[in-house]
Amino acid sequence: MELRQKYIDFILDNLIHDTIKIQLPIPGDNGKNYCVIEGTILHMDINIQIVAKYTRAVKIKLNFDDYEKEQIFFIPIAESPELIERKLHYTLKKLVLDTFEENGRRQEIKKWYDDAKRNKILKKINS
Repeated sequence: MELRQKYIDFILDNLIHDTIKIQLPIPGDNGKNYCVIEGTILHMDINIQIVAKYTRAVKIKLNFDDYEKEQIFFIPIAESPELIERKLHYTLKKLVLDTFEENGRRQEIKKWYDDAKRNKILKKINS
């Protein structure tokens, strides 16, 4: 087996799991997204299925919320597994946000954050 194929198989076996959890940023009023460092943080699970393997890439099917998308993810041989994993998470987060944006659901993410903050405050008061 070629070294490149061994590395691709290593990445697929160890970094691309069946489910990946990403953090949803808070949509701002000016069209920008803000990452949450502390406080209420919302995550979304993305189910991943490998559809096809190529020489230096993999085609994956993503299921999240009510959506199903296919994406080709390039796996560069010259980069470390940690950097590839970071790029995968960034690509998935961008894809999720773009999908919500295209479907006019930006305000829905904002509402999810508002509800989560309100429920957290109510939980503290009731304790």
